[in-house]
Amino acid sequence: MIQSMTGFGRGTAGKGSSKVIALIKAVNGRFLDIKIRGVDINPADEKNIRDIISEKLTRGTIHVNLEFEENGKTQSLSFNKDRFEAIEKILLKVQKEYGRHLNLGDIVNANDLFTYSDPDSIDSNQLAKAVDKACSEVIQMRKTEGGKLKIDFESRLSKLERILSQLEKELPEEFSKREKRFRARISELLNGTPVDENRLAQEIAMIAEKSDVTEETVRLKSHFQQFNSMLTIDDSAGRRLNFLVQEMGREINTIGSKSYSEKVVNHVITLKDEAEKIREQIQNIL
Repeated sequence: MIQSMTGFGRGTAGKGSSKVIALIKAVNGRFLDIKIRGVDINPADEKNIRDIISEKLTRGTIHVNLEFEENGKTQSLSFNKDRFEAIEKILLKVQKEYGRHLNLGDIVNANDLFTYSDPDSIDSNQLAKAVDKACSEVIQMRKTEGGKLKIDFESRLSKLERILSQLEKELPEEFSKREKRFRARISELLNGTPVDENRLAQEIAMIAEKSDVTEETVRLKSHFQQFNSMLTIDDSAGRRLNFLVQEMGREINTIGSKSYSEKVVNHVITLKDEAEKIREQIQNIL
């Protein structure tokens, strides 16, 4: 089943007076971007955390906040004085040499200057377990939201299929009306002069060929079927669904460019509107 890219999870690990807490918030993102804040951990633990998240969450902007609770109290913050002074020194140098004033807040945030100390007291296994549990909760929330989006997609696809079916039924009658208008206009212009029926038939055939949308409707139906099939797969489908809805848009636009009646144009407008709503929602899909 498809998953949303948004989700929240909380994981805890540890016994007795020491406990590790991992809070993970996942939001939309084209790629996987992991931002870790909170407890100051060693590089090996950070790499392990990133590996766990990369394997489980795969895509999106992932905000990770780590806390270490000891003796029932969350560890106190410490101010990274050296980092702050180094950044201030660079900003002053930029202002002096280039005449440009840069704000500290545009470069770093509070979490970059305030950290939890004593990373050696944190058990690596507990840290990994807490992150793993938080990821599992994120995935569950993603699946729940994905189920709701799936229902919405299926509803909109059904509507697209109904509109396309109605459009196909109306096309012969609409073309017949167009042919009658064309013949009437030719007769009016010729003002009683005999009409070459063979030549007229050729012209009508050319108009019919130029306005034929059989290929477009066949491809559109195929896109609908593929889209429906992808809604049931377990793998990440967001990019493929996005590609499919773009292809739907192209076919609908082509049908619109070949339209010759108000009825057909109205159907095309509705098709485009529904496809656009699907496209917007796909941006939330993993």
